[in-house]
Amino acid sequence: MKYLLLSILLALTGCQSATPVAPLPQPPKPVATPIAMAPAAPVASPLPLEEKVRQQAQYIEALLNQNDALSARLATPVAPTTEISVPVMPAPATKPAPVPAPAGMPAVANPVPVEPAPESPLVPNADGVIDLAAATVAAKPGETVNPFAIRSVAADAVREITVQVSGIITGPTRCVVLNGRLVQAGETVESLTVERVDSDAVLVRHSGHLLRLPVSEKPVCLRLPL
Repeated sequence: MKYLLLSILLALTGCQSATPVAPLPQPPKPVATPIAMAPAAPVASPLPLEEKVRQQAQYIEALLNQNDALSARLATPVAPTTEISVPVMPAPATKPAPVPAPAGMPAVANPVPVEPAPESPLVPNADGVIDLAAATVAAKPGETVNPFAIRSVAADAVREITVQVSGIITGPTRCVVLNGRLVQAGETVESLTVERVDSDAVLVRHSGHLLRLPVSEKPVCLRLPL
């Protein structure tokens, strides 16, 4: 009985200490490949509050100094520039030589030139006639011609022409319509040379005499010497 119990115990012990089963191998874990990262830019460390306050104070002080310097410069009076003026002596004027005076009369140092009197043109009379023949015969050197004086001239020594001034044309060069022709200063019509064209008349010259012919619907009769 004793051996039976031992056999049963050994059998039970053998059943409990069975050969253990080997565990299955685990799959290998994947190894992560490291990714190269770009180096991060260095972050500027913020300035301390005291450093900022000191910089602002220096900037304000520099502005105040510049303002004080500018105010002092404006307040300083500018000394006037002393200019030395050198008087310019006028050039001596050339005096004209004195004109010798006749005996018994004092000499005149600077004789005043006498300007000739303006020439008076001959104008038509009440009948519209300018008798230039009579004025030429009766005229004397230095004498003013009177066109209204009554003079007698032989009929065979006079020729008559008719001149009519129809109008004046203004512009850069003023022209006159004389006997149906458009003429200007310097041109000649019927032996009359146009000297000047006014706004209401034309001045012509014949044989040294100046004639004034007004603009009119009635022609002017000129009695000219042969």
